[in-house]
Amino acid sequence: MKMPGTRQADAPSASAVMVCGPEIRGDVTKILAPAHPPTTTTTWTDHLYTCTYHLPGGKLVLSVKESPNTASANAYFDSVRKELGTTTQLTAAQGLGNPGYESPGGTVVILKDGKTLRVDATGMPTASGPHKLSRAELAYEVASDILGCWSE
Repeated sequence: MKMPGTRQADAPSASAVMVCGPEIRGDVTKILAPAHPPTTTTTWTDHLYTCTYHLPGGKLVLSVKESPNTASANAYFDSVRKELGTTTQLTAAQGLGNPGYESPGGTVVILKDGKTLRVDATGMPTASGPHKLSRAELAYEVASDILGCWSE
């Protein structure tokens, strides 16, 4: 039985799918300027939507965990932080008003409206794109673009 105020869907939400949609794909292409637009693969398992961008230098993995309530969203957010080990909390401005943290290796995680966004640039080169972004800079820039688009 579904409880009021919870969400359990058989398919990812529009905001989750957006991480692999034309707008974010365009942002990734602008940021990294590959010779050809990146190809992507997606999965939807246990309310976790994952989009992997296959780029000439490596893989950029974006995922959104859709939690049914605040408690489970917070628990998942905390579990990812433990999994990553050493992290630094993002300021309110960096997280666009949402709680978040980043790892020195190049992963940014932000919690917004019961969704945990994870941008993992650890599979990318140490300096990516024409601006030679570090993995951490790349992850943060992509996460910021996604948060700027999320309206749900």
